[in-house]
Amino acid sequence: MWKTLLAIILVVPIFLSSYTATFAYNLDSRAAQMRTILTKYNSPMIGLENTLIQTAEKYDLDWTILAAIAGTESSFAKRMPANCINPYGWGIYGDHKLCFNSLEAAIEGVASGLASKYNTTSIITIAKTYNSVSTDGWINHTSFFMNKIKSAEIPVELLPVTL
Repeated sequence: MWKTLLAIILVVPIFLSSYTATFAYNLDSRAAQMRTILTKYNSPMIGLENTLIQTAEKYDLDWTILAAIAGTESSFAKRMPANCINPYGWGIYGDHKLCFNSLEAAIEGVASGLASKYNTTSIITIAKTYNSVSTDGWINHTSFFMNKIKSAEIPVELLPVTL
């Protein structure tokens, strides 16, 4: 009798609790998705996927926005001003040319600037300030790259699984 009562006491709370199964491994495929697109475009930013994602999250931005803007502005850092690291076109106008010490510094600088000086509620509100000359084209290109990254199919060789 006491064994049955003990079993009930131990088992019932499990059924009554909001028990959810947890898995030993939860795959975050975002870096692999981003790497797939950066690789497709032969970008010098390959290897900076986690930096791009973590920096975006640090400033409460969409995880794809920093890569996507670089895609729009410089074909993912392939077409930057001569002798200048700036894949974002950030602070480049007329004869003025803002350069960064590294791609990582550019990522941080642009993310910080977006978060502090822009209305980042949508790509449209960002575009009104970021590119007031060809806003619609900028929105279309940047949205295209954001969607391309988010929907990228990850090649088997980029999956963190070994068989």
